[in-house]
Amino acid sequence: MCRPTGSEAEVNRQRYVVEVHRQGRWWVIDAPAVDYRTQARTLADVDEMSRDLIAGALDVPLDAFDIDVRVATPSDVLEKLNEVAGLEREALSAQARAASERRAAAHLLTDAYGLSAIDAARVLGVSRGRVYQLLDEPQRA
Repeated sequence: MCRPTGSEAEVNRQRYVVEVHRQGRWWVIDAPAVDYRTQARTLADVDEMSRDLIAGALDVPLDAFDIDVRVATPSDVLEKLNEVAGLEREALSAQARAASERRAAAHLLTDAYGLSAIDAARVLGVSRGRVYQLLDEPQRA
């Protein structure tokens, strides 16, 4: 039984989902809509192998349909990716805090200590133009 997915707005163009997972040295390709499986050596080969599998099972041209490849990510890799996402959020937050503190330092140097932009730039280790940018940027709490 064929279970194509996709909207009916696509004129006579079916979309088939293929599920891919690693097994040993191979990528196993499962096409549930046609109830067949095949394999590929690399992920780069998955599209071609999937298309060959489905076209052969349905006896249609290779370009008569679309495929939606879904690669299963191992759970330990998902854990690492979640950790990476958290670290990236922390890094963005730290970067925003650092920028805020740099703006505050520029304001202190010019407002409280009366330094020129040139002198403030030297103290901050940035260009005079960057000092003007820091002074023009809105301060955040």
